[in-house]
Amino acid sequence: MAKIADLWEHHDWSSADYAKRWAEGQDPKEAERAEPFRLLTEAIPYPKDAPITILDLGSGPGALCKVLLEHFSRAKAVCHDGSDEMIKLGQTRLADFGDRVRHVQADFSHRGWSGKIGGTFEAVVSSIAIHNVRGYDIIQSIYSEALTLLKPGGCFLNFDRMRPSLEDQLKWLKEIGYENVQCFWDSPKRAVIGGFRKSVK
Repeated sequence: MAKIADLWEHHDWSSADYAKRWAEGQDPKEAERAEPFRLLTEAIPYPKDAPITILDLGSGPGALCKVLLEHFSRAKAVCHDGSDEMIKLGQTRLADFGDRVRHVQADFSHRGWSGKIGGTFEAVVSSIAIHNVRGYDIIQSIYSEALTLLKPGGCFLNFDRMRPSLEDQLKWLKEIGYENVQCFWDSPKRAVIGGFRKSVK
């Protein structure tokens, strides 16, 4: 299998050993991510018992998706990742949710990935994933394709390293067409940012 695109060749997501070691390295960080995960969850504008569908971009081992499915008791999720090995880790972690979870393999560093997802969503989310594509034009393209997958009134929320800057990324979201763009949480290196698709009146 070819390596998942990484313009700086920093990660080898096609390696089972690398994916496992990377995921194990993320586990100790879950406590410090509890607050941004909570605020991201609360920013999704639906009741806890709403039967919403969530798309998790670059879902990896499923840490964020697990939090969301526990909070939204009737939600279903599509977990997207470009790495088959990460999908396997996510399937293991989220096995208890049964048919509430579906996994899709697609490399979002290549335009047109959204065509492989299927369906539209009340929420599209991502956690510590999109920055890995490096190219600023590719990040903007991901944000643009994510908007097309949202139902009217739905939200896109991204918890990630702010590389490029927070200000630049908020500007991109506005230019792409998201409404009510804002930063929901930030720290020196990371932030939760997002916006909403215009509601049908």
